[in-house]
Amino acid sequence: MERSELLAHKRAAKHLSKMPEFKAAKKGRLPAPYDRFKSKRLSITDITPVGEDYSVVFMWRNGDLLTDTVFYAHLLQRLPGGRFYPLFEFHWHPSHKGFHCVTPCRTSLDYTGRMLSGGAPELAMETDPSADPRTERGREKLVTVFCSACNIKLGFLPTAAQVDIWS
Repeated sequence: MERSELLAHKRAAKHLSKMPEFKAAKKGRLPAPYDRFKSKRLSITDITPVGEDYSVVFMWRNGDLLTDTVFYAHLLQRLPGGRFYPLFEFHWHPSHKGFHCVTPCRTSLDYTGRMLSGGAPELAMETDPSADPRTERGREKLVTVFCSACNIKLGFLPTAAQVDIWS
């Protein structure tokens, strides 16, 4: 995929109306390649539509310490036949890296129905070290960073116009 194609996907209209619910990962609950995830420490959302041809999925792995946790977010293009093409993977590994992402940019490999591999280029992102995926607020922060990077409008965070000033 060329950079111009990836930019067109980023600019496409996308909206996440509510914070997705994280559930225990169970094998076979989601379509491939997310159907193989199963762990007592892993929580994953449903694959959530955010646009005409786009969906997202979020997951995090719990750990006793922040450095034992991870957070992943994926922007997917929905293809005919229920398949998905990964456009953007967001990773947060507090133990050894800050925020980073992986894209299928400038590679001819076909990632249909798979996750991106390490062969795709990584882009550094500004890291918020206070984002802790073990807390609801931390997951909300991480979802917000991901959505900002993917140009996904959010409908679940209070804005000045939505806040009830009488409460």
